[in-house]
Amino acid sequence: MDTSDPRLVSYSLLALVIVGGTWAIRRMLAKFSAQAAARDKPGADVEAALARGDVAHAARLASDSGDHEQAARLYERLGRMGDAARSYRQAKNMDRAADLFEQAKEYAAAAACYKRLGNASAQLRMLQAAKDWAGAAELAEQTQDLALAAELYQRVGQNDKAIALLRKLGKPQAAARLQAGLLEARQQWAQAGEQWQLATDWQRALACLEKAGDIAGAAAVLVRLGRVEEAAEHYVTAGAHGEAAQLFESIGLYRKAALNHQRVSNVDRAIHCLTLEGDKLTVVKLRTALGQHDEALRVALSADPSEAAYVEIATMAAHLALDKGDKALAGRTLAALLQAPLPEADRAAHGRRALDLLIEVNDSARARQVFDKLLPLAQPASELALYLKATDPKLPAPTPQSARPPPPSRPKPEPAPPGRHRDVGAEPAASAAEHTLDDFGQGDEGQWPNGVPQALASRYGGLERLGQGGNGVVYKATDKLLGRQVVLKFMLEGSMPTDMQRKYFLREVKLAAQLNHPNIVHIYDMGEADGILWYAMEFVAGKSLTSFLQFGNPVEDRNWMCHILDQFAAALDCAHQAGLVHRDIKPDNVLVANDGAVKLLDFGLARVRDEGFGELSVLAGTPYYMAPEQLDGSAVDHRADLYALGVVVFRMFTGYLPFSEGNVFVAHAVEPVPDPRKYNPKLDDRAVRIVNKAMAKKPKDRYETARALADDVRDMCKG
Repeated sequence: MDTSDPRLVSYSLLALVIVGGTWAIRRMLAKFSAQAAARDKPGADVEAALARGDVAHAARLASDSGDHEQAARLYERLGRMGDAARSYRQAKNMDRAADLFEQAKEYAAAAACYKRLGNASAQLRMLQAAKDWAGAAELAEQTQDLALAAELYQRVGQNDKAIALLRKLGKPQAAARLQAGLLEARQQWAQAGEQWQLATDWQRALACLEKAGDIAGAAAVLVRLGRVEEAAEHYVTAGAHGEAAQLFESIGLYRKAALNHQRVSNVDRAIHCLTLEGDKLTVVKLRTALGQHDEALRVALSADPSEAAYVEIATMAAHLALDKGDKALAGRTLAALLQAPLPEADRAAHGRRALDLLIEVNDSARARQVFDKLLPLAQPASELALYLKATDPKLPAPTPQSARPPPPSRPKPEPAPPGRHRDVGAEPAASAAEHTLDDFGQGDEGQWPNGVPQALASRYGGLERLGQGGNGVVYKATDKLLGRQVVLKFMLEGSMPTDMQRKYFLREVKLAAQLNHPNIVHIYDMGEADGILWYAMEFVAGKSLTSFLQFGNPVEDRNWMCHILDQFAAALDCAHQAGLVHRDIKPDNVLVANDGAVKLLDFGLARVRDEGFGELSVLAGTPYYMAPEQLDGSAVDHRADLYALGVVVFRMFTGYLPFSEGNVFVAHAVEPVPDPRKYNPKLDDRAVRIVNKAMAKKPKDRYETARALADDVRDMCKG
């Protein structure tokens, strides 16, 4: 071909373009025809791919073609669970999608599927598996799983929400523990200490309060920890001397207690502590300074010659007697110093003064005895004889010492009746009169009540009948030896069978005497006289708790109620820790002193828990306050007292007894505790929880300590 012709070249190129374009168009048309055919037969390619063994390609083809169910099955066949789950999700098969997402550990995607299915519990489980704590916490709160929500909120640091939920759950201690930890991290020690106390973590509370410099608060926590002396010292440092005094007194550190009582001008209590300490000299000085001369004289006369300060006490007694105008008593008291371990000159001086006073009151016989004791001390003896003659010419001349008969010996005191014992700190049986030269203080036998042992008349006087209980008659009396008011209780004859009568009575005294607590009435002495059992105990000026609980009227003053229950609980816990069960807790056995102190008394029905008397069927107590296990004769432990305390609390809350009509025994045993709001609508759910727990039918469901019950009441009152 001739290429020199331009037209020919152009025609050739044009022909090539036409041919090539025609071929391309035909190919495109063929492809489109194939695709259209495939659309008309969608499984053909998938089946072809499967026929070739290319499952992955087949799955993709199925997915591309919109057959997500087939794609999902093929992906499952390949073990590609995530891809399978996504295909199932596209196919709207959420159950299978959720299951496969979980298998593939794609927990967030699984949670989304469970959400669409409305399966909140599974969704919550997946959110936790995905460590989506915030989302899980919100969902837990929405589904009312508040405990889990609180825990999850803590994980993400949303502690305020966690604390609110714990309180809503009725878990104030857990809420307080969490809040305390946050406050500690911020070094807000005082607030942290308060929260640790609410959480009852006393050790951490103590550490925080000490860091905060809250000495008084730390002292209160130390009491909780049983470190009472350390707590008292903290109170002293904080200037809270009244609290310090009470603590020192509770553990028998009476001198320290007295010092702190004096610092808050509580002189009467200081004197009481010094009396328990046996420091009669200081007691006499304080009572004299207060103008209580009769009391001072009684204490001084009770001093024993073996006491270190006896000479000074006896001298003060003589001065007090003279101030009172009783020269005879002053003379006898000074005469006793003739036998004191003093230099001869001092003994002679006291003797001469005693002789002067005895002659002045015309007590010639005692003057003669003093003269005889002075004679060996006089130098020369004729000087004393001239002195005596000049002083009182009517007196007979002194007998020469060599010719005098030996002085008559004093009769030995009769031995104590069988079974009698004294508590620690009791005074000796001999009175001050035995160390002087007379028999003053014979008592008021003429006024002694009928039926009361006459043998006690020399020790006790001024009896005033207070009342009579189920097994004894009670008198108020004056202990003439120790110069204090006491309560005397005599066991009534025939109140119980003889052996049991003696057993209960002796146990009451011996066990109660072992308890040393400011909220438990002290037992001073006991014995048997004229065949009648008796004991002497602390006299408390006040009224029984019953007199403060008006029928039908709840206690409105919640501070007063907490004040009473705090002391009541302290007394019960002391007895329970000593292994004693009171068994007759009721308002009549609780005294409220005029100064507000609470005193628990009457351990006549108390039982050592492991005593093993073998008489568990004996019904003892007051039915309105008795626990079910007491009523059916089962063995009881300290939780029977806590049940009775719960009845007392119910009465305080409402003004009524929980069971007072019909068969009270059956009611306590089987009937549910009445809702206290029925009687007092002002009460809330916390009051219901308190009485229900305290009065639970099964002992294991009750409070473990009286303190725990009192604390719940206080928390309720604060709220």
